[in-house]
Amino acid sequence: MVAWLTNEMNQNTGVPTLGKAKTERLPIPLPPLAEQHRIVAKVDALMKLCDQLESALTTADTTRRRLLETLLHEALAPAEDALVAAQ
Repeated sequence: MVAWLTNEMNQNTGVPTLGKAKTERLPIPLPPLAEQHRIVAKVDALMKLCDQLESALTTADTTRRRLLETLLHEALAPAEDALVAAQ
């Protein structure tokens, strides 16, 4: 591929460039179909894992918020009781 690019580059301006027509003919190597299927299966499995991790993080965040609210309520309840009793 490097050899193809080197041969196809226009160097008239002193700066190597590729025009649109040459870029459209650029050979792009692809893995065999079986390997493409394996890659897609691996990406799907990793995406599923990412979804599971995102769900676990959301659950943990919700649990953390509820715990914080409960702890604050418990910590501040004696002060609220004292204010009510003083009125």
